[in-house]
Amino acid sequence: MTHSSTAALLGATALILFETIAIVLFFCIAMPLFAGGIAFEDETAPTPAYVPYGFLVAGIVMAGVNGWAARGLWAMQSPSTASRGSSALVGAGAVHILLLGFGLLSGEHLFTIFAAAVLALLAVLARPAFAKPSG
Repeated sequence: MTHSSTAALLGATALILFETIAIVLFFCIAMPLFAGGIAFEDETAPTPAYVPYGFLVAGIVMAGVNGWAARGLWAMQSPSTASRGSSALVGAGAVHILLLGFGLLSGEHLFTIFAAAVLALLAVLARPAFAKPSG
């Protein structure tokens, strides 16, 4: 596997960090408040009591997976930890596919853009790890 440049890894980590901030602000703060009834009067609708907790748990899980993905990107640079890093990227890719679907179905285009960008970035940076060794 060829080593990715430090600039590419720093850029990937920054993109994942920005996405994590957006996820925490939306899923862990805004959605539980809106689902709990803090919204404009004409926009409130009855929701089950567990909905805010579901959004909170989803946000925490996605933020954890993003941290796992960032750690996996850096772990792939070492031959001894490359297998651990590649499994982290596969798991993060699966979660980003789910986030992409959520963004497309709910109309939250910020998450569609972030998930597509991070998914493409993970695919490009992880591709050398899954390539057949030459020689």
